[in-house]
Amino acid sequence: MKISKLKINFLKIASIFSLLILMFSCQDTVNKSNETKSQSIGPTNGALLIGGGGITDEMWQVFYDLAGGKSAKLVIIPTAFDENSINYDPEFKILKRQFTARGFDDIQFMHTRDTLVADSDEFIQPLKSATAVWLTGGRQWRTADAYLNTKTHLELKNVLKRGGIIGGHSAGASIQGSYLARGGRDLNGSYRIISNPKVGFGFVTNTAFDQHFLDRNRQYDMFDLLKIRPELLGVGIDEDTGILVQGNEFQVIGNKFVSIYDNTFWSPYFNEIDTLETGKNKFYVLKNGDKYNLKERRVQRNKFLKSKDITSNEKNEYLGTYLFEKSKVYWNNIVIENDTLKFQIVRRNIVRDPIPIYAYEKDIFFDTDAELWFHFKRDSLGKIIGFDKKTHKFINGLNQRFNKIVE
Repeated sequence: MKISKLKINFLKIASIFSLLILMFSCQDTVNKSNETKSQSIGPTNGALLIGGGGITDEMWQVFYDLAGGKSAKLVIIPTAFDENSINYDPEFKILKRQFTARGFDDIQFMHTRDTLVADSDEFIQPLKSATAVWLTGGRQWRTADAYLNTKTHLELKNVLKRGGIIGGHSAGASIQGSYLARGGRDLNGSYRIISNPKVGFGFVTNTAFDQHFLDRNRQYDMFDLLKIRPELLGVGIDEDTGILVQGNEFQVIGNKFVSIYDNTFWSPYFNEIDTLETGKNKFYVLKNGDKYNLKERRVQRNKFLKSKDITSNEKNEYLGTYLFEKSKVYWNNIVIENDTLKFQIVRRNIVRDPIPIYAYEKDIFFDTDAELWFHFKRDSLGKIIGFDKKTHKFINGLNQRFNKIVE
């Protein structure tokens, strides 16, 4: 009888233990499933410039160029400012001078605290023809309270659809994410990353942008947010630093760092991506020129890119000697070795070993050694006449230009 009771008790314990294992196993499957489904999606058209506070010369230039240069039609939204700042300069003359000094001529301001005004056809008229919008610093909840889910919000998205650029720093950065980090209305709201209101403009989905990041020792706050919202991608941006978002990728611009919280860890030393164990709090940083894939949630090093197949005849188009336009003793040879296109650096009498380059799209190639991009140029007849060698894939800033030597 005692043996039977022991057997029954043992079976009960075993059943409970098996049930617990099954529950944890299912939960783990759910977590993995959620991780797999979680993606961050950028704008289909247009670009975003998201800054941590302060604007470098390079950031100004990128914003100006993508806004359309001299033909840019800029709308500035200063609604994040407090009332004292607005009352001190109600016509925003001080703010306007910052942009005219950078080359902008056609500038309009849009500001209201009234959602009914923000939802009116008359108020949104300046956005109808805008090629660029700037969202100022201040307190992000003021911008959210005025414009979220109004016609103004919709028209901002239309600026992107037309290929325009929306930029902002500090509060103007956080508002661009789907989650409004540090959006609390109370006096201590800027000290707490978990906020109410919780919703931003959502120009990038499933993402929280924090700013003034390492400068204000905010690097550990993001873990608190991700505990309750694990589907979010956390991006912390330092001052004098920003990210340029185009499609589902962004590139870092600036003097400091961008911190990434995506449940992986990456270091440029090993250049490998490691998935973190559950519950392990770790982040990594990107610097100027580094790229990140929002949709795949991983650092975008060239070694992880998938190349495009091209024919032997297409490869032959690029062969030749290309002279650096600022020097007569520095050139690159484009050669083929073992059916692979390669570039070879030659400087005076020093000849380097050829390095493979891979097709990304028509006339654009990349290497996996120095993170370089080669943008080949054609003449009106379609013949290759040179290439620009860049460290940036997106930014129009030129690094080195080489012209093909015609024999």
